[in-house]
Amino acid sequence: MEDLPLVSIVVPCYNGEKYIKDCLESLLMQKYPNKEIIVVDDGSTDGSAVIIQAMDPCIKYVFQENAGSAVARNTGIEHASGKYITFNDGDDIWVKNRLHQQVNFLEMHPDYGVAVGRFQHVDASFNVQDAQEVDDSEPLSIVAERSGWVYHTLFETSWYHIIAAMVRVELLDEVRFNPSYRRGQDYDFWLQLAHRTQVAQLSTTYAYYRKNLDSISHLPHLRNYRAEIMENALSSMGSTSQSGESVNHTELNNLFFKVWFEYGYELFCAKWYRLSLSAFFKAIKYKPMKFSGYKFALRTLLVMPFDKSPK
Repeated sequence: MEDLPLVSIVVPCYNGEKYIKDCLESLLMQKYPNKEIIVVDDGSTDGSAVIIQAMDPCIKYVFQENAGSAVARNTGIEHASGKYITFNDGDDIWVKNRLHQQVNFLEMHPDYGVAVGRFQHVDASFNVQDAQEVDDSEPLSIVAERSGWVYHTLFETSWYHIIAAMVRVELLDEVRFNPSYRRGQDYDFWLQLAHRTQVAQLSTTYAYYRKNLDSISHLPHLRNYRAEIMENALSSMGSTSQSGESVNHTELNNLFFKVWFEYGYELFCAKWYRLSLSAFFKAIKYKPMKFSGYKFALRTLLVMPFDKSPK
């Protein structure tokens, strides 16, 4: 055990009594012996604390007043002692026996700061007994088009999920989750990481992401977080990866049109017509010859008397 690097597993939890036991059992079942599990209770008011503290005594329980998952994850990082840091959310489940594979990869490939696997969406009925085990008989492979210096590619889409990642701890001296983003914290985190290190997308599935329709990520919001995160990344880190590859101005205009148009459509569906119209106008600014922007702006004007935008 002393020869294996310590892996820290950070788990934020807020009112997670329904799923936290399955989440933690999936971590305890990992065969990798040199691991620590740090659960940060983000001010839960349900029975989460009782469930967590009744489980294996090796689980480190940290309580904080409710401040959001970004702060909870940062708190977990501050309490971590591992050479490698991993994450799981309180309602998600890990594939069995994944840690050996990720540790071995990072130990053998020092050029990569992050090793991330695939993930699967599951529904509310999925439990820890349904989790599969990593098949070590199959050779581990890297998905080339999603690996390397990928910062410039993440403006279009982010393929990764934080619950399937393993990160070298030294990267987290500079990279943290931004609590000002109530949505898109993971996306911002990935942009920060990808600007500083190469990312290895591995072909193996490592985690199960539970689709929670009550989550904040499925509700309309007053801020277009994705646009804000992209704008902040461009202003602070630029549009170029360490490899010299860039996302160009035309591509960025296309992407910002899409981000603002999709946000406008989300607000339109929620009948937040006043805010939706503003979003469509911002989309048009990036692609003034794109007909769909004007079409939906006109549709929004026609239903404006029925606006239900929050004040």
